[in-house]
Amino acid sequence: MATGAGIGVGLLAGCSGSSDSGGSDGTSGDGTSDGDSTDGDTTTDGSGAVGGFRLLISDQPAAIGDFDSLDVSFSRARIFHAGDGEETADNGDVTETEATETNTTDATETETVEPTGTADDEDDESETEDDEGGFVVRDLDGATVDLTEVVGDKAIGVLDGELETGRYSKIELYADSIDGVVDGESADVKIPSGKLQITKPFEVVAGESVEFVFDINVVKKGNGGYNLLPVISESGVAGTDVDVAEVGDDAEDGTDDAEADSDGTADDDETEVETTEIEETDRDSMTESDRRGNETTAAE
Repeated sequence: MATGAGIGVGLLAGCSGSSDSGGSDGTSGDGTSDGDSTDGDTTTDGSGAVGGFRLLISDQPAAIGDFDSLDVSFSRARIFHAGDGEETADNGDVTETEATETNTTDATETETVEPTGTADDEDDESETEDDEGGFVVRDLDGATVDLTEVVGDKAIGVLDGELETGRYSKIELYADSIDGVVDGESADVKIPSGKLQITKPFEVVAGESVEFVFDINVVKKGNGGYNLLPVISESGVAGTDVDVAEVGDDAEDGTDDAEADSDGTADDDETEVETTEIEETDRDSMTESDRRGNETTAAE
């Protein structure tokens, strides 16, 4: 799913995906401070022009069907500039998953599995390399999405702002909290590595608005818990890469306005009918009075 280049509101989406890659409390852990980083060569034009950017969240019908509700509160997003000469094709990431992948490995997992120091080191190195291309941080102010309400082609916005014109290559999402309920009881839901990230190129053009849909999949683990994983194939620019129907306050407002207009029209029609009836009654009464007056005059 403003002057200058627009920044799109990202929509989160969930769908089935790969196995768990390690435990996490679902909170951010990169240790970076909010702000902009512009180290290294990037593909922004440097003109300072901006445009509308919206981030939308969507979910695919998979393990999400187990949940009564699954509220995810997002703290911030990191949006990475595409470096000069960077490949624009989708490239893999340990936290990304395709919708066609299965959960075979999950069945062999146990609660004792923990992320290793080697995996953390590799993740840190990857972040350092990405930082060299430059990125911007956007505060999501704890925007909360119930993933059970954005299943399939539905999506909801969590960010509405601006980005500098140019090409971007990756989006990372960090969560403050995850609250899942299955059969009336709290469920164990985690984000492996503490963040959701998708590498999918898009461009912000001056005077235009971009809506980026971030699709999320809920995967059931062998130990009974659940993981949240991003889905590349269902993510991208709304209307170009994916098609979604936005839900939430904006959509409801439009419906309410339509209902209000309809109610107002009906009320006006009823008032006109009542007024017409009153006028006809007055006319009948006046006619009867006049008739009686004429009869009296004639008798005299």
